[in-house]
Amino acid sequence: MKRHATCLLIAVLLIAPLAALQASELTLTSPLEHEVVQRSTPGKGLLRITGKLSEDLPPGDFSIEARLSAKGQDTPWWRVSGSVTGRMLKGSVEAPAGGWWRLEVRISQAGQLLASSAVEPIGIGEVFVIAGQSNSANHGEEKQQPQSGRVTAFDGTGWRIADDPQPGASGGGGSFIPAFADAVVAKENVPVGIIACGIGATSVREWLPKGTTFPNSPTIEGRVEKRTDGSWASKGAAYETFIARMKSVGSQGFRAVLWHQGESDANQKDATRTLPGKLYREYLEKIIRDSRRDIGWDAPWFVAQASYHVPGDEGSEDIRAAQASLWKDGIALEGPDSDALKGELRERKGQGVHFSGPGLREHGAKWAEKVLPWLDQQWTAPRQANGGTEWSNFAQLPECHSLGWVNANVPSKDSTSWNGVLDETKWGTPDPQQVVGRNWDWKVSEEQWREAVKQKGEGRREEVRLDLWLPDGVTTVKGIVVISGHGTGQTLFRRADLRALAKELHLGLFKFVGNPMQRGFWPQTLLFDHLKTFGEATDHPELEHAPLFLYGHSNGTGFSAVFPAYQPHRVWAWVSMRPGITFQVYQPAAAQVPGLVIFGEDDLFLARPSVAENLAVVPALRKNHGAAWNFAVEPGTGHHPGEKTWPLVFSFLRHTFTARVPTDAEVNSGPVQLRLLPLENGHLGQNWDGTKGGYQDLPTAPFADFPGDKTTASWLLNAAYATDWRAFQRKGEVPHSK
Repeated sequence: MKRHATCLLIAVLLIAPLAALQASELTLTSPLEHEVVQRSTPGKGLLRITGKLSEDLPPGDFSIEARLSAKGQDTPWWRVSGSVTGRMLKGSVEAPAGGWWRLEVRISQAGQLLASSAVEPIGIGEVFVIAGQSNSANHGEEKQQPQSGRVTAFDGTGWRIADDPQPGASGGGGSFIPAFADAVVAKENVPVGIIACGIGATSVREWLPKGTTFPNSPTIEGRVEKRTDGSWASKGAAYETFIARMKSVGSQGFRAVLWHQGESDANQKDATRTLPGKLYREYLEKIIRDSRRDIGWDAPWFVAQASYHVPGDEGSEDIRAAQASLWKDGIALEGPDSDALKGELRERKGQGVHFSGPGLREHGAKWAEKVLPWLDQQWTAPRQANGGTEWSNFAQLPECHSLGWVNANVPSKDSTSWNGVLDETKWGTPDPQQVVGRNWDWKVSEEQWREAVKQKGEGRREEVRLDLWLPDGVTTVKGIVVISGHGTGQTLFRRADLRALAKELHLGLFKFVGNPMQRGFWPQTLLFDHLKTFGEATDHPELEHAPLFLYGHSNGTGFSAVFPAYQPHRVWAWVSMRPGITFQVYQPAAAQVPGLVIFGEDDLFLARPSVAENLAVVPALRKNHGAAWNFAVEPGTGHHPGEKTWPLVFSFLRHTFTARVPTDAEVNSGPVQLRLLPLENGHLGQNWDGTKGGYQDLPTAPFADFPGDKTTASWLLNAAYATDWRAFQRKGEVPHSK
């Protein structure tokens, strides 16, 4: 009988050592020894972990954890997102690029170690598929070896150090692969994995999918067959093996295909077997397109210029033009011109088609010259999206920037002047599992933070990804929507409706994700530093000074609610979506910055420590500090917002921008003077009643006419937004966003 047990996904680190009571042996089946996993960003990659247990695990919930270790680079234990079904372990964890690493995995329950295993070495770096004919395989005059010690090759079942001959490719001699891979290691400082598939003397016709027809046979006929109508067809064996090798590392599991082939289609001794350039282009394009379809993603291809045979037969302009046409039409990327490598760079003192030892090394260097600049652009090159342009940047930042580090290491936080929500007489003492820190109004200065860093050290570094989107045709950005990528921030940044609104209002969108920043950070000027960098890169210097609208989901509230308390003059409004810790919202210094907090009625975080106390946070700020804030509750929803949620957010964004940012604001000369909004000029709305639940028709009225408690009611900045807010609470639909 098979049992499925879901692992606990708790965002905490296990500090205490586990008691050893292993009941089962764990054998890891992925990653394998010497395996290189393709990184997804300059500093990270998704490590997929699978394994087999020798025994069934006991009933109940348990946790899966993993860590990486190397000389002086041990990571903490991370919770693995995954499960065990029967005796099969399957999970994944985001891990830092680099290596070689030792991976340790353990399964525990209630502090007891149930199973553990380890594998080494493994790496997270760059993986390349290399295919074509002999000069892509092992037919060079001298065997080569990687000098970096950080290059491995995959033969379809296992990985090993990539000494020639490369597993999976034909021939027993040398290849350009060690030299190429070493160049990547030297430039990127990550391991490189190779999946070599080349087959000597093959025509492009032999690589076609099974059944694809062509008019004339290649020189070697073993992988093709003649049809009754006189035409020829591929048997598909090379293609099927090629596809299987690419699929073996999963979707997005390698960086690119490097294709070096063409000699067996150019200038054949039997002219009837020469392939016209037009057909070469057609067939290689089919291989590229069909392979992308069959592996399920658009893998990049580099195509070399390769048609050289021997001195006197040094290339085919027809085949070279066909290969180049694939670059020009955007189907493939430009590989090296290996036809130009002649003389002593070819075997037998320049008399052969294959490369000499120096030629192999030069060939590898030429591939690196094409691939490495392109690889750099994968991270930072501008790209078109939704009627605008996106830019990305990556920073390795120390953990001392994070809100959690500040909480743990800055001893001078203010803990005496807090006057927030605390009424255990009314709401009861929370269960120990529900206890959360209440006072987040710390008043920590940048000087205090710097002194703590000086005393404690900056901590380990982690990658932060920063993304900017600007609408086309906007010469001056009037404001920026700044989004913590925690939770739904990732998808919000890419929403077409938000981008349409941003285009209308001449706004930019800026997102960051990574532990040093996504839950809140110190100092707040770190954000302005990054905006300045993007402003220089995009020729929009006004980004550094533009007014801001902030969004944070769950623990991203540590950014969106805390930041305005330290930089209130820079923020026109902010949103906390389903706060993970509602008490982070209690920021008196941000009271005059319009704020919106949206809860999900069924969100488990709303019950920590109690629904009533969390719902009292905004009213408490309203009463104690006259906050320009409102909150809404979305019935029937949990921790993640639905499609009905966003129109209210966008309405709040639009109306606060119009109300606070002057139309003639000059953002190029410095921070904008934002308008203050007198509370008496707004509207008020009756707060949602947690004892009733569900959709509620909550009365709204101009401030002076509101019949209820004006000090605690939700503050709504104008009649239009009040209408949207009331409709959202009444039936979950916003009638308009303008």
